[in-house]
Amino acid sequence: MQLRLRSKYESGLNSKKVRRSFLTKTILSIFIIFIAIVLLDKIDMSAPNKLIKQEITNDKLITLK
Repeated sequence: MQLRLRSKYESGLNSKKVRRSFLTKTILSIFIIFIAIVLLDKIDMSAPNKLIKQEITNDKLITLK
């Protein structure tokens, strides 16, 4: 069984790869969320034309003292 020793240089390269990967994934996620928001904003939702008004009688109201 052979023991493998890593130098400081090799361990530094590994951590840079991890940081670069994390940064890439974060930027990609933000970009996808931004595109989703833009696409959802372009959907034209119609607003109701009629104003809904409902009369409430005094029988349904409860007065608190």
